Amino acid sequence: MNKNLLWEIGTEELPARFIEPALLSLQKAAEKKLKELFLDYQEIKTAGTFRRLVLFVKDLSEKQPDREEEVLGPSINVGLTKEGTFSQALIGFAKKYGVKPEDLKTKKTPKGEYFYLKRTIPGQKTKDLLPSLLFSLLKEIYFPKTMKWGDYDVRFGRPIRWMVCLFGEEVIPIKIARIQATNQSLGHRFLSPSPIVLNKADWEEYETQLENNFVIVSPEKRLTFTKKSIFEVSQPYGVPEIDEDLLKENANLVEYPFPIVGSFPESFLTLPEPLVTTALKEHQRYFCIRTLEGKLLNYFIAVNNNRPKDWGVVKKGHERVTKARLEDAKFYFEKDLSQPLSYFLEKIKGIVYHIKCGTLWEKTQRLIDLGKYLALKLDYPYLPSKIEKTCLYAKIDTASEVVSEFPSLQGVIGKILLEHKEGKDIAEAVFEQYLPSSKDETLPQSFEGIILSLADKIDHLCALFGVNEKPSGEKDPYGLRRAGYGIVKLLIGKEKFLDLEEAIEFSLSLLEKQGFLKNPEALEEVTEFIKKRLEGEFLNLGFSKNVIGVVLQLPLNPYDQYLRLKALSDFQEKKDFVDLITGFKRVSQLLKNVDKQTLLEEVRENLILLEEEKELYQQALNLRPVLLGLIEKKDYSSYLEHLVSLKEPIDRFFDKVFVMVENEKIRENRLRILQRVAELFEKFGDFTAFI
Repeated sequence: MNKNLLWEIGTEELPARFIEPALLSLQKAAEKKLKELFLDYQEIKTAGTFRRLVLFVKDLSEKQPDREEEVLGPSINVGLTKEGTFSQALIGFAKKYGVKPEDLKTKKTPKGEYFYLKRTIPGQKTKDLLPSLLFSLLKEIYFPKTMKWGDYDVRFGRPIRWMVCLFGEEVIPIKIARIQATNQSLGHRFLSPSPIVLNKADWEEYETQLENNFVIVSPEKRLTFTKKSIFEVSQPYGVPEIDEDLLKENANLVEYPFPIVGSFPESFLTLPEPLVTTALKEHQRYFCIRTLEGKLLNYFIAVNNNRPKDWGVVKKGHERVTKARLEDAKFYFEKDLSQPLSYFLEKIKGIVYHIKCGTLWEKTQRLIDLGKYLALKLDYPYLPSKIEKTCLYAKIDTASEVVSEFPSLQGVIGKILLEHKEGKDIAEAVFEQYLPSSKDETLPQSFEGIILSLADKIDHLCALFGVNEKPSGEKDPYGLRRAGYGIVKLLIGKEKFLDLEEAIEFSLSLLEKQGFLKNPEALEEVTEFIKKRLEGEFLNLGFSKNVIGVVLQLPLNPYDQYLRLKALSDFQEKKDFVDLITGFKRVSQLLKNVDKQTLLEEVRENLILLEEEKELYQQALNLRPVLLGLIEKKDYSSYLEHLVSLKEPIDRFFDKVFVMVENEKIRENRLRILQRVAELFEKFGDFTAFI
């Protein structure tokens, strides 16, 4: 008979950001470990709050199944003596497993013939396996940071303070850091501090008992209930602005939500709106309230983890802290506005961009040169001096008091400062340089914004790769993957042709002039890094892997590669597609083992003997300028349509012409003809991805 398993680890307060990765890793580890132990179950569920992590396994088998195992022994040569008797090696092997040598069988393996035995391994009881299993799971739970406490040889997100472990109705005697598992859980720290006795491992009963004691243990239910409660308390005032990340954070900061509405003086609404909302959301973790039309109101919602005795006192506390935070924001903002732009330019000379890559002033100098380079390549329609000015002021807000206090407002404050000092001419571009972002897929709209965004991301990649600060595994502390995706999305989304490898090379040359380039492989590494992001973006857009393979190794120009990919993907739906690939296969298979370096010479017409080879050569010759013209126009659909016209001449060539004749000159000439045909395919992409 199967039984449920319930394991609850009670802790000191975990940071909100720890909970989701911890539960995800616990789920995966449990699935893996149970499979390794041959233990069947119906369902695995994880849940938790900032005070507890929970694993529930429904219908876990009480015992491992008995299983049969083959054990390989000595080879025939080793197991038998020259006289044909059992060797000491074989006798020792048999004795080890409690059998007689004559009971062993032989089997053939890739390495020769060996003695072996079959034995039955009896399954162990699950309750006997659980203590070591659960301790191994505890070590698999992922936290961004772990800690030790006391003199225990255990690391965890926070100290463990209680533990429940039930298999059916039985308490499993697991002990970790001197905490012995029992059948007693704890409810809400303030509203229900008494122990909760659990009679058996039943999820519905466990969840209900906790809810009765003001703990919503399911993260999904707690999230939904928190959102519902926020909307309920905000009804008399307006519509709450629900940021999903903020909602999740609040739901993970409480075991049972108690939202309350507070207010702040209306005079603060004269500040830039992003400054007010950022102060409320990021520093206070409060929700803003707006009118139905979207206008920001001077109200906020705070989510508490306790039901206060006096709501008025709690409300005043939230309002006092909020007023102080907004007064600070106002002071910093007004101080920044009082400074000339030259003040910020001077300050960024002392701000380190990266310890190995210089200051923000040195980055600014690179942005100016790279911005002018990109403006030229992207046919910027205005005076280059405008781009130079945009790039000059790109990073000034990093020296502002507001960004020092509210780092997420970088770009926003730069835009506001420039609007006050220079007008709106280049202000929008300074904000747009950070688009697209992880939270905002919007692309820059202004030409200056496109150029500055590209320059900033290209320089960021080149600077960090240039000093060997590359992402490794899941770690990417400098957001290089995001920068790579941003470049790709921007060029495709804004339909801009750019030879990225050339741009990367230019960017690296700027770093070299400043003495910051230390990695001689940076050009190749940055190019390959962006290609991987390009492949990922193409997969996200729904293109198949083999179609992507045709264009991926072309010179790195994302929008050009996208247009080729789109044309090929559309063409794939037509009946002519099979003809196109068939024709290419026949040509490429014959050229597969040929050294192309020997085929650089022109085709010699005096060596063309048959009408079919003459026809194919002439067709390829006539088609070449047409196809080159279509590439120039970026008309890749027409390119493929014209390419298909080679199918019949190719078929006739292979039906009538024997390529690998004994005469070396004729053989090479025929291979040259096929090479000229192959080149027309290669101008579009690498069709070997279909072979």
